[in-house]
Amino acid sequence: MKLGFGANIKSSIHHDNYSLDFDGVDQYITMDGAASSINGAEGTISAWVKLHTTSSGCIVLRTQVDGTTANYIALWYHASNNQTYMTHKGGGTVTHAIIEAGDTIEGDTDWHHLVGTWSESADEVKIYLDGVLKATTNSLGTYSGTNTLCDIGQNTQSANFWNGLINEVAVFDRVVSATTLYNSGSPTDLTGMAYLVGYWKIEEGAGTVAIDSSGKVRETNGTLTNSPTWGTDTP
Repeated sequence: MKLGFGANIKSSIHHDNYSLDFDGVDQYITMDGAASSINGAEGTISAWVKLHTTSSGCIVLRTQVDGTTANYIALWYHASNNQTYMTHKGGGTVTHAIIEAGDTIEGDTDWHHLVGTWSESADEVKIYLDGVLKATTNSLGTYSGTNTLCDIGQNTQSANFWNGLINEVAVFDRVVSATTLYNSGSPTDLTGMAYLVGYWKIEEGAGTVAIDSSGKVRETNGTLTNSPTWGTDTP
């Protein structure tokens, strides 16, 4: 409801009580069933993260076509140069949008909001840090095939595991405003948003399942692998 003086009251309050801590060794979430709904030609990844430290590249979310590395999409961090990347690889052509080293998030003990977008029609990949556009890169390749692999916290092709906390992961099959997703610095309930194809709040607090709260008919829950740790440190 919108009041006369221009303020907005949210229709629902989002309770963010839990997150998952990944050890950087072998812990991740797999939700391969959601992969086929992720659009290789256009989309958005949104996630809240707190990165501890790492000696190798590590993945927030990666999805790809099975049986090939020619087509994949990933939001990740490269430890050797302290940069965060949004990567779209289409037909073997790799396109990176990069948050430069001056904005390193490794070991700063803060939660950060990352958004990566890709669009073949606009020919651009973008990456945002805490609601601010950091980079735009052009010259995308053409994505081919249907995604069959999708993980939070690991690279499906090599041992690049996230070392830190992850919370509130969402994937859309369209480009979505990073400002809307950032919500002035705190998580908001994204359930029911247009073009949402997967939404893992990571709010269960216990167990081995990360529920898909997208509200779609084909909701795809994630399976925790090698016991990442539930905790109450949240954005």
